[in-house]
Amino acid sequence: MLHFNLLLNRVGCCILISDEFFPRLRSGYNDEDIILSTAYFYAALAAVVVFLVLRVKYGGLKGLYSKAIASFFFLLTALSAAAVNPGHEVYAGLIVFGLVLGLSGDIWLDLKWIYEKDMEKFLNAGFMAFMIGHVFYIGAIYKFAGNWSVLTAVLPVIVSVVVAIGNVIVSEKLLKLKFGKFRTIVGVYTFFLFMTFAVSAVAMLNNSFAKQWILTAVGGILFILSDAVLSNMYFKEGGNTKPNVVINHTLYYAAQFVIASSVLFIK
Repeated sequence: MLHFNLLLNRVGCCILISDEFFPRLRSGYNDEDIILSTAYFYAALAAVVVFLVLRVKYGGLKGLYSKAIASFFFLLTALSAAAVNPGHEVYAGLIVFGLVLGLSGDIWLDLKWIYEKDMEKFLNAGFMAFMIGHVFYIGAIYKFAGNWSVLTAVLPVIVSVVVAIGNVIVSEKLLKLKFGKFRTIVGVYTFFLFMTFAVSAVAMLNNSFAKQWILTAVGGILFILSDAVLSNMYFKEGGNTKPNVVINHTLYYAAQFVIASSVLFIK
């Protein structure tokens, strides 16, 4: 069973690791490392909780600043994991670029609530940032997973196209979401969003359930669930509720931290 344990290379890294790996990873680290890793975990958790409280209670700039700080922790997670697991700079770099774009997307999307007259501009900027971030995740998985055949490489693309088109149709017809002028970008974004999960799932199956691809697959699922809630918040009347805000961001931060943690296990 997977659970949260922590590892720190004197910087701090909150990672999802299995019991079988914890003794191996803990060896070579002194009590100070363990104490610092625990401190890092609680600091990251506190940052996310503080953001959720400020976002729900106040919104505005308080929510924006606290969100940027909370998002910075998943960036630190990947950087710290790269320090712990050296020699994989390209994979780590691709994941870090994706996370940086996620952090920027967080800022763009919150700005749309603060400057409502520019809502359309900020929403499009947020979509683009996250979309490109997923491109980095997908590229990292394709490059480093290995064991690809023409079928396994193309299958995620085909499935993601079907899901993207189906999502727009089902969301508007059955779920009564109103995408309006954002219909095209929602469809394109859904393609890349689902690709992150689909490519991870195939990589996981192709590589005997390697830990790094399990993590990216789980992160992909969490991202999909988070954005499903987000769609209701943005495109359904009455969907921007406080419970939805909490659920959306809890799933989102879990997704980014889990994807960042994959850097520790890349081989």
